[in-house]
Amino acid sequence: MSCLEVKNITVGYDKEIDVLKNITINLEENESVSIIGANGAGKSTLVKTISGLITPKTGDVLYNDVSTVGMKPHEIVRMGIVHVPEDGGTFKSLSIEENLNIACLDPSSLEKNKELVYKFFPPLVQKRKDRADSLSGGQRKMLSVGKAIMANPKLLLLDDISMGLAPKVVYDLYDMLKELTSELKIPTLVIEQIVEIALTFSSRAYCMSQGEIVMSGLSKDLINDEEVKRSYLGI
Repeated sequence: MSCLEVKNITVGYDKEIDVLKNITINLEENESVSIIGANGAGKSTLVKTISGLITPKTGDVLYNDVSTVGMKPHEIVRMGIVHVPEDGGTFKSLSIEENLNIACLDPSSLEKNKELVYKFFPPLVQKRKDRADSLSGGQRKMLSVGKAIMANPKLLLLDDISMGLAPKVVYDLYDMLKELTSELKIPTLVIEQIVEIALTFSSRAYCMSQGEIVMSGLSKDLINDEEVKRSYLGI
């Protein structure tokens, strides 16, 4: 059963130009799906539309058969759809602990959720009283995901969280994420510029080009597809 259905959405920032053209994707319960494509393909616009930051011109977004089009972003978060943006969304002048505390929507789950965050992201434990702007790039991304966990996500949207990180840090971060989403059984939609990592993390993938879905399939098949190798992996 699909928990997320994006149906034939067209999105544009003005009346003349469409960034997304008739996009349809779906995400099943407990599934990880990635969206790959070159810069400017429309991947981040798709995630922003799902999270309510952008309203589509046409089409619909359904979460558990309920349309989210027209809802405010905070209403969508309350439904359980939590977006980790490319820039992280952390409050730099606050400590790790303070960032986690303010991200919690249900006070009764505060301590339990913090324990989960510290369990999956051990580097944050010793620095929990430090300001967020003192963290390394990788640690800031861990904090960003940690804030999302504090909101009790039922669907996680990850938007290019590897941006600006060294390759080894990215691989370590995704190893932690795979363990976390598997244990918590959180369906996850991943926008990722490093295609090999995206296809390794996800079970299925959609390839985007110029605002359209041009290919889709099992990640294990796409990673060996000659067109994907040539267009996205540089092989």
